[in-house]
Amino acid sequence: MLNRLAIRYKLIILLGLSGGFALLISSLIMVSSMYLTQSKSSMQVLHQLTDVISENMQAALAFNDASSASKILASLHANPHILLAIVTNNNGQILSQYQPNFLQAERAQIHKQALEQILKERTPQQPDQLLEHIQPDWMGVVKPVFFEGQAIGTLTLLSDTQIMWDEFRKFVLMQILASALTVALLLFLSLKFQAIFTQPILNLISSMRTVAQTKNYRTVLESDHKDEFKHLYEVFNSMLVDIQERDDRLFKLATTDALTGLANRHHAMELMNTIINRAQRTQHPFGLIMVDLDFFKTINDTYGHQTGDLVLQETAKVLHDSAREYDLVARMGGEEFLIVCDDAPLQTCIVIAERIQQNLANHEIEYAPGCKLNVTASIGVYSSAQNPAETSITAMLSAADAAMYQAKSAGRNTYCVA
Repeated sequence: MLNRLAIRYKLIILLGLSGGFALLISSLIMVSSMYLTQSKSSMQVLHQLTDVISENMQAALAFNDASSASKILASLHANPHILLAIVTNNNGQILSQYQPNFLQAERAQIHKQALEQILKERTPQQPDQLLEHIQPDWMGVVKPVFFEGQAIGTLTLLSDTQIMWDEFRKFVLMQILASALTVALLLFLSLKFQAIFTQPILNLISSMRTVAQTKNYRTVLESDHKDEFKHLYEVFNSMLVDIQERDDRLFKLATTDALTGLANRHHAMELMNTIINRAQRTQHPFGLIMVDLDFFKTINDTYGHQTGDLVLQETAKVLHDSAREYDLVARMGGEEFLIVCDDAPLQTCIVIAERIQQNLANHEIEYAPGCKLNVTASIGVYSSAQNPAETSITAMLSAADAAMYQAKSAGRNTYCVA
């Protein structure tokens, strides 16, 4: 189930459980400490009462005066928590005892048995030792009564633990309330401050989803953090840069002619389709210029393929410089090139074709130190304004190609219009 929860809720649960567990441990320690403190305090109160009664009981024990002893014990009725009081002389005989009227006989018998259990704890070596005992519902003290340094009897008091438990319950209730308020505060703070930890992660996840959907690897994730999140963002941005550079290289390999650096045939067909569709939609003219080098096979056979490659590279530069900045220049294969002239009437295409022809004729290619050659080309020009019925790319290319072959038939180093 936790696997399905969002990170922010997991963090809130973690903080809540951590705080709650720490609070539980501290509460248990405080409750235990409070129980011990209340036990000692209640026993101390009983000891003080025992000291007072034993001081008053010295004369009664010294003269074995049961009547006086009874009167002294009768004063305990003012304390509703006393369950049993017994005075015994030095021979172990009961001189007097007190038992509240509200105490049932059965209960009184249980307390007497508890008293006997306490007296059994006396050691033979110390018959006059002070004894105390505490149980959940009662506590007792057995105190020797001394007169002139000699033990003359024993005073035993048993009291209930109601006061102790009342104070203990009040403390536990307060502790529960304080713990509940603390847990509520922890949850509130967790809700408020979880964003400090989760928001950077959520931003990163959101950016990853956006990149996955848009394939825009130029996304940059900004962070004002100075901790590990900043390093995480930097790594993420660096990864995107690496992916973008890889995609750029792959795109260039897929769309560019490796020898000349011009668009390859496949990419040219895709771009030409976009240009032609837009031109037809806006009713703007466009043109195609097909260029084929003259006697290129002879150049390869005479000077070698390395020189032939150099000629193709230099021709590509001339074509690129002769075309307009926004025209598409592509190598269609071999020594054949294509220029797609967007938003160009026939006259503009002719001007570009003449510029290509002139620039090629004036461009000297140095294929070896001190060795130069010139090349010419046959050029076919197609204009949509002259051929409005043509709608397919294949037909347009065929028309430009036919015009180019017409230029070759006309003696080469010239251009013809489809």
